[in-house]
Amino acid sequence: MANVNIYPAHRAILDSLITTGKAKSVAAGTKTGPFREMREAYVFAASLALALNQPTPADQIPASKKDVLPIQDRVFLGAEGAVELAAAAVLTSADDGDVARESLRSQLDLLSEQKLIERLALLDRYAYAGFEWLREQQKDESGVRDLVLSAIDSVDCVLREVGDDSAVQDPLWSLLGLKSVVI
Repeated sequence: MANVNIYPAHRAILDSLITTGKAKSVAAGTKTGPFREMREAYVFAASLALALNQPTPADQIPASKKDVLPIQDRVFLGAEGAVELAAAAVLTSADDGDVARESLRSQLDLLSEQKLIERLALLDRYAYAGFEWLREQQKDESGVRDLVLSAIDSVDCVLREVGDDSAVQDPLWSLLGLKSVVI
């Protein structure tokens, strides 16, 4: 059975991102975040790091699984966007932008169901980086709402020309329940 993990260093930021009823610590009892479940906050953190193209190097992920909050694969993959996010993490993880035949073959191999553990481990690297980014930026923000908006602002997903008033379909916006936005 495969899991994605939320590490102890990110427990406080997790608690601020999820609603009070789902928070795991007593300190989070007065906070109400924008996400209903841990898996939604995980998807947001991983999406943020994926959009910023900043995975945590594998050797910097804590080796100890003590006190991690695991989310089982069958539960996690039920979250909106989780399957697509896991595939995107694999397809964008080519070393140094190398798109050689062997690199593509290994990426496609990683997408197979037999490689689910490896795929979710790669996704953990993005989520870890996303939670770290949120934790560091939290000091500069007045609340969790401002933190989430700063995260969205920091992602420049769409390059647009001056005068282009078409609707923007940013994947992070669907996590917040928003549709397309005209800029």
